[in-house]
Amino acid sequence: MTKTATRASMAVLALALSAPALRAQDHHAHDQGHVAIPAALRHEHEEIQHALQEAVKAPREVGAAARDLQRVLTPHFEREEQIALPPLGVLQRLIEREAVSDLEAWLLPMADSLRAELPRMLAEHKVIREAVQKLERTAVAAHDEKVARLARTLAVHAQAEEEMYYPMAVLAGEIVRARLKQAH
Repeated sequence: MTKTATRASMAVLALALSAPALRAQDHHAHDQGHVAIPAALRHEHEEIQHALQEAVKAPREVGAAARDLQRVLTPHFEREEQIALPPLGVLQRLIEREAVSDLEAWLLPMADSLRAELPRMLAEHKVIREAVQKLERTAVAAHDEKVARLARTLAVHAQAEEEMYYPMAVLAGEIVRARLKQAH
């Protein structure tokens, strides 16, 4: 993994594990009818989507390549936000060894869905990676450094998901399952 990917991923993990506001959100997320995605990851997804929305406005080939990427990325991001990112919002609770009985109803099905869908999610990453590479090549040829930088950022983001975020989300489910078993 590149130094940039490592630093970015560690920063996201540190924010997810230490932000007091996130901890407070996570404690009550299930009561509010939704699950808190770590703010750093939510922000990263929003920034990527915003930058991509700007890229689709680029002229000719760059805009077309951005639209191709957007078509495959948008539904993938939506599914990630449903099953892959919310379990990361409980990492601090797990580290602090807090009770997990309230997580059973939503976290276990989510983590199990991610585990089951992981091959498809990774296959989608291959398609996304191809679209990202096409966007980067097109942007470089058009001397559009901003869009080329977006493509490189997205490549690192996908790598972090594959190497860390997806495994951590599945592991969060496994930890909850093991603690529930111990409690019975």
